[in-house]
Amino acid sequence: MGKRNSKLKQEEIAELKQRTYFNEPEIQQWYKGFMKDCPDGKLTLSGFTKIYEQFFPFGDPSKFAAFVFKVFDENKDGFIEFHEFLRALSVTSRGNIEEKLEWAFRLYDLDGDGFITREELLDIVDAIYKMVGNMVKLPPRGEYSGEEGKEDIRHYGHEQG
Repeated sequence: MGKRNSKLKQEEIAELKQRTYFNEPEIQQWYKGFMKDCPDGKLTLSGFTKIYEQFFPFGDPSKFAAFVFKVFDENKDGFIEFHEFLRALSVTSRGNIEEKLEWAFRLYDLDGDGFITREELLDIVDAIYKMVGNMVKLPPRGEYSGEEGKEDIRHYGHEQG
């Protein structure tokens, strides 16, 4: 079964070239790396979270990684397959501003209802604070916890509305 996924078919490459901003050599290179890390062709939430843990070793990226995983997993089957991975990577790294905004909106719209509520925004902010841990020095008010950051957003929302 592992051999079955060892090489992309030409029709898969053609579709990915059409649906991403990558050319064939780039697609092949990304595929090679993806299959090295995910020999069964499926990236799990656990594996995805481990990737985030490598980039954010001083915090807890699990909540934020789960939010991002949901956006990558287009068919909602609980795995990120290569085509989903490459499409998300294409949009986030090379997409135009509208594509990037749409992708970011899907990230923040946690329940997928087409609206970003204050609670959804606060959940994302909380996840980011937990992820960066003590890696980032925050504004002069001193060390912020996720709760303090949420309070600032709540206050800002009341000033604007």
